[in-house]
Amino acid sequence: MIDVAILIVFILCILAGYYRGTIYAAINIGITVLSFFLALLMVPAAAGIVKKSDTLYKGMLYYFEGYEYISASSVERVHDIATATPDEELDYLIENANMPLPFGKAVWKNIHGLAYAKKGIVTLGDYFNQTIVDVVINILSLLLLFIIIRLAIGWALSAADFSVGGLPVMKRYDALFSCGIGFLHGVVLLYIIFLIVPVVLAVVPRIGNYLEASKLGGFFYHMNPLLWMIPTT
Repeated sequence: MIDVAILIVFILCILAGYYRGTIYAAINIGITVLSFFLALLMVPAAAGIVKKSDTLYKGMLYYFEGYEYISASSVERVHDIATATPDEELDYLIENANMPLPFGKAVWKNIHGLAYAKKGIVTLGDYFNQTIVDVVINILSLLLLFIIIRLAIGWALSAADFSVGGLPVMKRYDALFSCGIGFLHGVVLLYIIFLIVPVVLAVVPRIGNYLEASKLGGFFYHMNPLLWMIPTT
C-alpha cells in the first residue's frame, strides 16, 4: 500500500512536468527546495511559540513519555545522570531503545552538548523525553511552514504564468527533460513527506511493520538526508 502511494506521487509529478514543460518543471522543483530551506530557517521561531505554551508543551511531554524507550531495555537507568553515563553505555542504551529516526542521534547530541542544562534537566529519562518532544515539535513546525510557503510561492508562480500566457517551452527534448525533472521533483517531495514518519512511529509504533515491509517506504525513511537537518532542541 505504501509503495503504491509512492508510485502515485511519482506518476503525478512526472505528468505535471510533461504537461507544463521543462522550464516550468525546473522552476517548480526549485520552489519546492527553496520553500523547504526557508521553512527550516523559520523552525526555531515557530516551534518556540508552541514551547512557550506550558499547557501544550507539558501535555506533549506527558503524552510521548520518551523515558519509556529506556525502560524497555534498562529501566533502572532512567534516573541516571546523563552526562555521567559513559559513551559506550549511552550508545548501548540508544541502540537498544529502538527509537524512530532521528531520535537516537538527537538524544546523543543533546546529552553531549548539555542542551538542557539551563533547564535543570540532568537524568537520562528526562533527556530522552525532552529531546523526542522537541524533535516532534520541530518536524511538525517545519512541515506546516513548508506547506504555507510552498502554496504561497506556487500561487505566485501560477499567477505570473497565467499573466504572460504561459512559460516558454523547449523545442527539442522538452518531454524527456520535463519528465526527468518531474521524477526528481517527486523524489524531493517524498523525502519531505516522509519527515512525518518519526512522529507517526512515536505515536503508533506498529506502523513500523508496514513501513519495513515496503521497499520504497523503507528507502525514503532510512535514507532520508532531510531527517538529519531537523533541529534537536
